Amino acid sequence: MGGELRLEAIWSRRARAFREEIVPYIRYMAQSGFTAFLSLIFISSSIGYVTLIRDLPSGFPIAAVGVAALAPVLCWSPLRTWLAPADTVFMMPREADMAGYLRRSVRHTAVFGALLAALVLLLYLPIYNQGPALASGWLLAILAAGLKAANTWGAWRERRMAWPGMRRGMRLLRWGLTALVLAAWLTREGWQAAVFTALIGLLFALVHRFPARHRFPWERLIQEEARTRNRYYAFFGLFIDVPTLPAAVAKRSYLAWLLRAVPNANRYTYVYLYTASFIRAEIGGIVIRLLLLACLVVYWLADAASLSGWGAAAAYGLFLAVLAVQAGGLRHVHRHSIWKHVYPLPDKRRIEQYLKVDRVVVTVCAIVAWLFAAIPLAMASIYAPSISAAAGAGVYIALRPSRMRRRLLLDEEEGE
Repeated sequence: MGGELRLEAIWSRRARAFREEIVPYIRYMAQSGFTAFLSLIFISSSIGYVTLIRDLPSGFPIAAVGVAALAPVLCWSPLRTWLAPADTVFMMPREADMAGYLRRSVRHTAVFGALLAALVLLLYLPIYNQGPALASGWLLAILAAGLKAANTWGAWRERRMAWPGMRRGMRLLRWGLTALVLAAWLTREGWQAAVFTALIGLLFALVHRFPARHRFPWERLIQEEARTRNRYYAFFGLFIDVPTLPAAVAKRSYLAWLLRAVPNANRYTYVYLYTASFIRAEIGGIVIRLLLLACLVVYWLADAASLSGWGAAAAYGLFLAVLAVQAGGLRHVHRHSIWKHVYPLPDKRRIEQYLKVDRVVVTVCAIVAWLFAAIPLAMASIYAPSISAAAGAGVYIALRPSRMRRRLLLDEEEGE
């Protein structure tokens, strides 16, 4: 018992140290105007939400929206353990006493996850009640709580799995089954949904009996903690210099063909470098996920002709701004690397070649997201919002290189 209490004290000390570590960066972020940007997003989103629930279009995909909104927050089950590589030496001998330490981690992350799921459910209920509403709000709340608990249990079992491929497959299965259960409760009678849920639960418990597992997944938890810290600092790095942490690298073979499109010449050295960094670094993953979310949101708003199409145009502008901010973080990826002082690379061309990569990334994101808004609006014979959005995006893309060039020069002056 004494060892367990000491481990819980270690958990508390590490959590407090991390909070104290990020407080200065939060202040810098607040001073950068990002909070004003978030306020703008909140106000515009609130106006759009109130307008939507006041005048819900006929044929609005209520069930599909519910599944798309609730499934991610119910399935998302992070776990902050504050573990570090050295713990495999100093804490692994006390593995038998780690139960209390792990309970603190589960409580810490489960509270935030439950609050987020409750918020999304509360926002969805006014939309759901305008449809058939086959289940009551209280029943959906109980269902959401049960699914959240099941996903937390399933995510822990996945972390213990010995093989990465099996872990990824089980995670995909968990997300798919959660979406199916939500769809059943939103579209079927209660007894039918209950029977289906029971069968899914039995299947879920059965498939989890077979994979080989570790008793306590030290390496997996350490990797997950390091990846989470990297994401925090990648975000704070958009506003101020942060300590360099080991970069998370992803293969992303589905984008590797882009590197083959870069000419093999000295004058394209930095184009190749920044393209490879974007494809394999965490920034690329963030931009890709944001782009997918942007396409989904603007398509829904355009398909529903929200605010006569201007809702989709506003969402497009907001997402393009966020995507541009995230893409701009690419300039910090190699800021403190020593290779540029060792290898004979054309440093004079670095800024111009970086701007080429940045322009291509932002332009591709702008075009792809715009198509998901313009096509549904054009099918509804609505053209002004999409034309205005395209014009605004074009002006921004034209002005962006000069702004980014000034930032790069300022970064170099501060680094000297």
